[in-house]
Amino acid sequence: MDRRSMMLGLALAAAPTLAWAQSKPPVKLSKVFGFLDKYLAIPPAERNRFVLAYTFMVDGKPAGGLKAAIVEADGRRTPLAFAPDGRALRLPNAAQLASASFAADVPAATKLGVRLSLEPLITPAQELAARDLEASLVQANAGMAKAGGLIAFALPKLSGVSFPGAGSGKARLANGAEVPLPVADGAPFYDPKVLKGATAILLAHVPSRLAFKDK
Repeated sequence: MDRRSMMLGLALAAAPTLAWAQSKPPVKLSKVFGFLDKYLAIPPAERNRFVLAYTFMVDGKPAGGLKAAIVEADGRRTPLAFAPDGRALRLPNAAQLASASFAADVPAATKLGVRLSLEPLITPAQELAARDLEASLVQANAGMAKAGGLIAFALPKLSGVSFPGAGSGKARLANGAEVPLPVADGAPFYDPKVLKGATAILLAHVPSRLAFKDK
């Protein structure tokens, strides 16, 4: 089971596989963007290197074309934008989480799932500084420990950074030598404890995203 991501539901369970089936919008925003309140409660300077990512799924498929909005208590609507893979491009703020709702333009029987993952806040590139990747990793582990609760269980201790879509990669060491990155689940990854002294990560292609890898 991939414990780096989980499916959110109206009721959260320890097993990260529960899908949220929306029967009739709107619903409380806090039930859709689960754990976001805990993330936002972490001081900004302690979460500026990692982010919670929410990927929406409609009937099990990425909801890139989903039409949805944040509905304020006074009825004002703020459209939500989604990437082609269904990832929400804008996250609610703390005030909206406390009082606003989520509405989607879908049939009542549509099964709408939300997948939560933790990601480094680093722009994908073919060459990445090893120190930045390690700093994101350290901060994410510290932030999740501070948030505590179920999110700390569902997203366990992270050990490295993976590069989906990069194909292959190498780590450049302080002495100038280059060694190949190991590969897991079809993606190269960097573990700073294994590749000690790495200064840069060189990838064959720009990755589609950066993802944390757990133990």
